[in-house]
Amino acid sequence: MKNINKEIISISDQLKLKPVTNKEQPLLLQLMMDIYRPVYQHMWFDDGSGYVHSLFNPSHLALELNDADARYYFVTSENKTIGILRFLLNHSTKSLTEQNTIKLHRIYLAPITHGKGFGRMIMNWLQQFAQNNQQESIWLECMDTQLTAYNFYKRLGFEIFETFTLESPTMRQEYRGMVRMKLDI
Repeated sequence: MKNINKEIISISDQLKLKPVTNKEQPLLLQLMMDIYRPVYQHMWFDDGSGYVHSLFNPSHLALELNDADARYYFVTSENKTIGILRFLLNHSTKSLTEQNTIKLHRIYLAPITHGKGFGRMIMNWLQQFAQNNQQESIWLECMDTQLTAYNFYKRLGFEIFETFTLESPTMRQEYRGMVRMKLDI
């Protein structure tokens, strides 16, 4: 499988994927503070800042970038960074029978981009990537209370195969419900 994690990928004339590097950690952290908190802050006792800092700090980013099966990108449009995409190749879970499957770990786009078709373009690209790399499915985890995201994945053909509850003392109890969804390729 070709290592594309070091190349800029053109999804369309206006949408590109640029690999995330350790040196860009401050940009990544600020981007995620700006993107994540406006949409998800109601779910957390601290507005989600602790969660964002736990995922996008220098040591955690270094761990995630060292995973050989991970692909981690900034999403850019018109030379502006508008989001992130991270997925894991050949990454299964106990309740899936197939091993050649991609876990869509993170896709976050700035709220100002919502409704412009960027999410669909990224997901179409990811499906094609999965098919080209002999992956059998794409799966993800989604909060069951985030209906915009849940319905987006349903429209793309993802189906629930498992439910679970997050164990997070800083998240409000009523928002801890999760679903695992899968799309066969």
